[in-house]
Amino acid sequence: MNIAIVGAGIGGLTTALFLEKLGITVHIFEQASEIKPVGAGIILAHNAMQVFDKLGIKDLITRLGNPLSQGVRMNG
Repeated sequence: MNIAIVGAGIGGLTTALFLEKLGITVHIFEQASEIKPVGAGIILAHNAMQVFDKLGIKDLITRLGNPLSQGVRMNG
């Protein structure tokens, strides 16, 4: 089976990793010519980290990331 994934964002790449672990061939299509840092932060909630743990990359993400020490919610 071959699966096409359109978009190499966090959702597309996570889906590709999961499908490859199931033995499914994945082809990722992305409009950007290269994947590079853009200076934006990504917050990964606990449930997302559980998925990354099952994929075997939670420790890598934890090691490379920066945990939040506090947050502020603003309206408007």
